[in-house]
Amino acid sequence: MQKSFDFDVVVIGAGIAGFVAAVTAAGVGKRVALVERRKLGGNCANFTCIPSKALIRAGHVSRMFTRLGEVGLRTASPTTLDTGGVMERVRSVIQKVYEKDLPETFEQIGIRIITGTAQFLDNRHITVEGRTISSRSFIIATGTLPLIPPIAGLDSIHYLTNETVFELKALPTSMIILGGGVDGIEFASAFGRLGVNITVVEMSNRLLPTAERDLVELLVNQLREEHITILSGTRAVSFSDDQGKVSLTVQRGDLPPEKIEADTALVTIGRRIALEDLSLDKAGVEYTRRNIVTDETLRTTAPNIYACGDVVGPYQLASMAEYQGIIAATNAILPFKKKVNYENSVFVTFTEPTLAQMGLTEAQARERYGDRIRIYQFDYGKMRRALVDGAHCGLAKLICTRRGKLLGAHILGEGAAEVIHELQVIKALDQPLHRLYAVTHAYPTYAQALVGRAGQLAYLDRMGGSIFVKLGLALLPGFKNKLALARKRLAESEEAPLKAHPFFKEVDLSVKISGAATPEFHLNALRIDDTACLVEMPECLTDFDEEPILTACGHTAGGARLNLLLDFSQVRQMNGLGVSMLVKLANRIRRGGQRIAACGLSEHYRQVLMLSGLNHVIQLYAERDDALAALDILPTSVPPPSRSQVATPKDEHCWAHATGSIAVPFVSPAGFNLNVNGRLPAGPVRGFGQLWQKIYWLHISDAAIKPEEAIKTLKENFPALQPSYNRFYPSPQGIKPGEIVLFDSFTPGGPVSSGVLVLYADERSFTFITPQGHPESGWITFTAARGQDGRTVVQLLGLARANDFVYEAAFRLVGSKMQVRIWTSLLRSLAHHLGVPPEVSVNQTCVDPGVQWSELRNIWYNAQIRTLLYTPVYLVRRLTNRRT
Repeated sequence: MQKSFDFDVVVIGAGIAGFVAAVTAAGVGKRVALVERRKLGGNCANFTCIPSKALIRAGHVSRMFTRLGEVGLRTASPTTLDTGGVMERVRSVIQKVYEKDLPETFEQIGIRIITGTAQFLDNRHITVEGRTISSRSFIIATGTLPLIPPIAGLDSIHYLTNETVFELKALPTSMIILGGGVDGIEFASAFGRLGVNITVVEMSNRLLPTAERDLVELLVNQLREEHITILSGTRAVSFSDDQGKVSLTVQRGDLPPEKIEADTALVTIGRRIALEDLSLDKAGVEYTRRNIVTDETLRTTAPNIYACGDVVGPYQLASMAEYQGIIAATNAILPFKKKVNYENSVFVTFTEPTLAQMGLTEAQARERYGDRIRIYQFDYGKMRRALVDGAHCGLAKLICTRRGKLLGAHILGEGAAEVIHELQVIKALDQPLHRLYAVTHAYPTYAQALVGRAGQLAYLDRMGGSIFVKLGLALLPGFKNKLALARKRLAESEEAPLKAHPFFKEVDLSVKISGAATPEFHLNALRIDDTACLVEMPECLTDFDEEPILTACGHTAGGARLNLLLDFSQVRQMNGLGVSMLVKLANRIRRGGQRIAACGLSEHYRQVLMLSGLNHVIQLYAERDDALAALDILPTSVPPPSRSQVATPKDEHCWAHATGSIAVPFVSPAGFNLNVNGRLPAGPVRGFGQLWQKIYWLHISDAAIKPEEAIKTLKENFPALQPSYNRFYPSPQGIKPGEIVLFDSFTPGGPVSSGVLVLYADERSFTFITPQGHPESGWITFTAARGQDGRTVVQLLGLARANDFVYEAAFRLVGSKMQVRIWTSLLRSLAHHLGVPPEVSVNQTCVDPGVQWSELRNIWYNAQIRTLLYTPVYLVRRLTNRRT
């Protein structure tokens, strides 16, 4: 019986995708032909994967040679490496790989090798060099070719591509690399470490845009430290030949054009699919400029023709080509079709350090899951194995759901390309990260430092999130919940001490004790016998640190032993941080059994202290003599004020006006109006629970973003930056002094409807104060300033006590972590809005561990209880009002 077709399957293209497809089909006894118009092996073996990695290996060895001193080795005499044999060695590697895939090796397993250019006659027939070949099915795997951009003058120079660069007889002295994608950065890293002077020109402002942003920035900084010039946000205008040198004119933003010179230029801006002469239209195969159109089974618009590899996408990777080759071949010959799945793909950029990634980035995860994610981050500088190897530059980030399912993993550093695969297996098998705690990892290895440690931390997080574990540790005798400390030790990520943080260094908090003081901060402290200290407050109270005042008064570690009198005569400006400082100062003094008073207040600052509740802990007096008398001090024993004239406040327009109770003039149709109207503002003075200070910092890497811009963005987008379960409704006036911001929040204990009053607002800061019944009695201040490194830092400082004993119990169980998640999520969302990496750090301090039992009555105003009870009534009333 005569066979109707010459072959069962004809594969067009003998790259890695074509190889795997042909071998798969032949493995089940099909008659297979493999057509290739150039050299077997395709791009991967001849022009990309194999030769580039051989070049990268040479660069790695060269760099290790220059770092011998780091491991205690020295050469007997100065030595210079001769790189003349590098390119010859690369070509020898290409040849060795080719010899593994000679045509005979395929013929031996029944695959016919046909050399020439294939052209479709219809969906069943092709011609190759004048010979017509028929097949039941075809698989197209023709790969890609270098994309050459239409830049003026490029044709007039001898430029290189990935297909010609390995023909170089010797390394050039200098090279311009056009394109900062994966290929461009890999070539830059390899050639740069071999001594070539490299300049990378990239049109986009960001390199490797699909990778985790902060890891890319770390990689770029490392490459620049290796003297590789990277010009991002730079457009190539024109090339020219300048006496044998390549000259490139570039344009960066609005700056004047400039010229760059080098020995040669390497074009790596991307790839284009290789479909020339195939005549796909005759076969009924649709395609675009980017790829051949296929469905989820890799079948084209012609029912018997499949495609795989780079011509399909979406990723031009050898690993993806292999995977697609198997899928295309099995679907071409079997009745049951398998669909492709790209969710568990791994991507590696073979720079030094290596960048490996899979799954979602943090930005993508937050866009999809909000703040319902966990991030495990590891610094190579703290890993034992990295310390042994001297591989200090590196960072790893693992992103999980709240239940521990891996969403993405990103590793920059030594061993990244190997370690990433263990995490890939966990994700592909849909197993939670905490399962890895029971899998031992050899020590010290990068797998142990990253994967093993992440599994341990995930296990601790799982324990810490269990309500049964929390109750057991809280109630059982002999146990105490110190899981947070254990976790911090395992993670080796101690929070930065508050004093060391580089925030608000624009105002130097030096204290005038020995007669010297900075002009920015004048603080005169006068010791009055052994009972009291009088402090003349500075003009600006815009910092949260009370230590300068306590130090000036001789405060010791044993506690404040003096009554304190604060003279406000010269104060002209105070913001939310200033009142936070006064709350903490009063708390320290009163805990020591002493009294604190204030005098010289203008009517404006008297109202501010009353509005914030500070009048309950600081005695207020108009005159200094009255305050001294109240402290049992003879006024005649105290020298007159050094500055007698009362200063005129310049911040009156920044503060809300003192009010007997809060009135809500505007209610958003989308929100409730519960537990705010008619309530009094309740600062941290009158709460029930422990007094906590929680500080959140967002470090903005873009120096062009000013503090005022960051705060303006935060004000204008405050509701949109919130996590999904926190809904804020500002008034039409926005975040301005005296305005009300209502909110509806969904917590583990049920819904809570309340709001906050804008206590203070200026161009660089604003402060919310809570009403009675809010989960916390306190305020939170949002500020921005330049740090010591010149970058803008956005700070959130919350100072609050739980409103009542119910909230105190809730905060100790789950509320505190939820609060941290909310504000951390806000800052990360702000970072993404500003287009910068979300570099957020947190510091938590218990200012007063005691509770104020006198405030038990606060339970009457509890917003959560009242929300639960009143919500049905409120909804019925709103529905009735709408109908009427």
